[in-house]
Amino acid sequence: MEIAAFIVTVLCLSSLSFGDTGSEGSDDQEDTGNSTLIQNAEMRDEERTERGDGMLIEPEPTSPVSDMDNNYNYVLSRLAAMDQAIHRLNVGHYTLDVKVTQILERITRLDNKLSEMEDSLQQVSHFSKENRKEIGRLEGCQKGRRVGYKCFLVYRVYDTYAGAAQKCLERGGRMAMPRDRKEQEALAEYVRAVFQPGNWPVWLGINDLRSEGLYLFEDTTRVTYFQWRKHFLSSQPDGGKRENCVSMSSDDGDWWDNYCDRRMYYLCEFEA
Repeated sequence: MEIAAFIVTVLCLSSLSFGDTGSEGSDDQEDTGNSTLIQNAEMRDEERTERGDGMLIEPEPTSPVSDMDNNYNYVLSRLAAMDQAIHRLNVGHYTLDVKVTQILERITRLDNKLSEMEDSLQQVSHFSKENRKEIGRLEGCQKGRRVGYKCFLVYRVYDTYAGAAQKCLERGGRMAMPRDRKEQEALAEYVRAVFQPGNWPVWLGINDLRSEGLYLFEDTTRVTYFQWRKHFLSSQPDGGKRENCVSMSSDDGDWWDNYCDRRMYYLCEFEA
């Protein structure tokens, strides 16, 4: 019995000691938990910021960003910048294309206007030439000598055979072509009256440029009447292939062959 009572007493004491120890451990845990909560609250208070009105603003939660996310965002930003640059380039190309089209249209209009002006200038030039020819014909008959259906006029301007032929054409006539004795005598009298008392040669519209010895008028018809100078000291023609153009002497009306590039006065004829 005594032994049993002793065992019961020991068990009771053990239970009491264990109870005190558990209560102390729970108290320590409680204190540790409370201190942790207080520290967390203080940290949250420190992380808060105060607005102007005194209210606290909770900081936005942040999440860690990986290198892959950074690279992805960089590529996206570069692609966006390239897209904007391409868009600006397309706009510039379109604007340039519009301007080029406008310039081409203006050039086309200018080209059309230039064509119209060229046509107008050609018409004016044609009318001017026709007027000059008409004036030349009128001048030839008013200032010169009329012989039958022709009018002859001396131009006291030095020129070559070819230049004189061109000038007569521009005035609406041709170089003088005496086709028979009557015309030759009338022409010789007129020239003598113009230049007397001097003696000046004047070009006639006669040459053998096509074939030596074959004398043709300026209209390419063959000469059938000749008034060559005949003299024991100098008979014409005597120039051979060197002198192929014919002139008239103003003192006696005789014909001489001369170098075609010699410069002298000339005779034009016009239709009366």
